[in-house]
Amino acid sequence: MKRCLIAACALSWLLASPAAAQKPPKVFVSVDMEGIWGVVASEQVNSSSSEYTAARRWMAEDVNAVIAGLFEAGAGEIVVNDSHGSMRNIVADALNPKASLISGSPKPLSMMQGIDSSFDAVVFVGYHARAGTTASILDHTISSATVRAIRINGQEMPEMGINAAIASYYKVPVILLTGDSETCRMASALLGDAVVTAAVKDGISRTAARMVPAEEARKRLKDAAREALAKRSRIAPFRLAGPYTFEVDFHNAGQAELPSLLPNVKRGNSRGLSFTSADYIEGFKLLRAIIALAGVS
Repeated sequence: MKRCLIAACALSWLLASPAAAQKPPKVFVSVDMEGIWGVVASEQVNSSSSEYTAARRWMAEDVNAVIAGLFEAGAGEIVVNDSHGSMRNIVADALNPKASLISGSPKPLSMMQGIDSSFDAVVFVGYHARAGTTASILDHTISSATVRAIRINGQEMPEMGINAAIASYYKVPVILLTGDSETCRMASALLGDAVVTAAVKDGISRTAARMVPAEEARKRLKDAAREALAKRSRIAPFRLAGPYTFEVDFHNAGQAELPSLLPNVKRGNSRGLSFTSADYIEGFKLLRAIIALAGVS
């Protein structure tokens, strides 16, 4: 009886200890397409083009390499959000079957749909630089057809910054970004040197790049994912202080007409709009609505 009591107490202590209670990390993965290995031209990321099929395969291969590294580093659950265009680019059965996939659009949080405070880390795969970046593949910010620049609290933001602030809203750090070399440099400058980056190509112009050999590229992605998850406790969430002032510059004045009719949206110049929000997520949703309206002007 005494032995049983001692064993029961020992088991109870083990179950109550921090090591026993700790769950494997849960990781959110947002996957864009312009920064995927092999992609250099808009035809490759356009579903109406014959070149799109190959790019879909490369997209799945890049994200699967990252998923493999995350699982090797101890990830328990991985949620992948398809984040390019119509957001149904990844062929569902081409994705690692241990990961769950969020596919289709529209989605309230767009590229970050599914994120919440239950996640331990965020990964950006296949991301690109902000509009106007030299020698970065297919640079743009949310909409190449309408948006010239987006600033939040006076700082020009690429999609990685806009989305990292959504992750920060839920107190989740971005631990890894993959894309071309210029996009990786932008991530280090904006999100901090602690964030791991993995370049799969070096931009020559907006529509030309030198690819890392395919096998080496997938190894880089896997190794970077393993490293990033292992050091996640040393990476802080990306911080923006509220209230949040959003500014959008469009390519022409006509694109600012319809969204300028929205409540609390101010027209600063012929093609620029601004608004302020106390809540970042509410501000982000209004930003998306403004951009959508600009597209029908």
